[in-house]
Amino acid sequence: ALKVTPAPRAPANANANTRRVQATPAPGASRQTSGPQPPTEAQVEQNNARRLLAGLQTALPVIDQFLPAKATQVRQKMAEMGLSTSYNPTFTGPSGQGAPTADSLVQAAANAPQQAKTRIYQQAAYRALEEGDTEKARQIANDYLQNNARDVVMQRIAMREMTKKADGARLEEIRQVATRLQSDNQKIDLFIQAAKDTQKTDPKLAVQFLDEARQITNRRATSYEHFEQQLRVARAFAEVDPARSFEMLDPGISQLNELLSAAAVLSGFEINMFREGEMSMQTGNGLTSTINRYGQELALLARTDFERSETLAGRFQFAEPRIMARLAIVKGLLGTDPVTTPGFRAENIVIRQD
Repeated sequence: ALKVTPAPRAPANANANTRRVQATPAPGASRQTSGPQPPTEAQVEQNNARRLLAGLQTALPVIDQFLPAKATQVRQKMAEMGLSTSYNPTFTGPSGQGAPTADSLVQAAANAPQQAKTRIYQQAAYRALEEGDTEKARQIANDYLQNNARDVVMQRIAMREMTKKADGARLEEIRQVATRLQSDNQKIDLFIQAAKDTQKTDPKLAVQFLDEARQITNRRATSYEHFEQQLRVARAFAEVDPARSFEMLDPGISQLNELLSAAAVLSGFEINMFREGEMSMQTGNGLTSTINRYGQELALLARTDFERSETLAGRFQFAEPRIMARLAIVKGLLGTDPVTTPGFRAENIVIRQD
């Protein structure tokens, strides 16, 4: 997976140069029309590496626990390829072990290289919070973390304790905390975490927290980061109010259709997503990764409302993303991971328009 490299951008005049060469054969040479060439060994290796790297996204907590020396390299490579490196607390480990516990992460950090210790101890504190043990989280922060890393965890603990107050006080206090945060990502994280902390005891308040996060993302995306922010809020809504999750996904699919149409027009000039009228679903570019993320969310929502999920998948105007989204739904309903299952190779599916 670490061997993967970003796809090189073809020169703007590459197609024109190729046409000139093909149009002027050498003296005495006969004109021949060559068909599509099979991928080289290097291309096959890169395709395999991209699949492996994408499959490691949900395994990051276990990599942190058992291979901390490689964790930094994996995250750097994911960032280089435009893949998310967010911690996924719903990861199920090998052989059904489930996500690592706070205690197991503390043990892993003790044996980890120095450069990985802080991150693993932070994850241990967050896991303690998810387990409902704020005192253990505070102890981990005080015993093992320093400076900014400790402050971040203590802020999360303070926020968790805020959620135990009366409804109005909780919402207003967390709003005030959000105004002091610098980035939209931090604000969204704050409101999503507050919603998770209250969804079992006060679902109505959880929806209010998510409405605050939705207001931050309620705009036309101008980057893949904006798409990811919208998807994170939609995922959080899926657990407390699936209807609002659908509402958030709908405009995103419309915008993706616009981007795909633009990509089709530019194919061969600035980008190369289409070959002979067929769209390549290989990972390694932001547009394909975002389409796959929408498939993941539709697969999750299909468990509560299959018809609406299938309808939204059908709103993709191009056949390839439409079929990929429906395949994700099918795999999700069968109880398998819609994207990261090793046998699921989106880029190997060829869809003929005829």
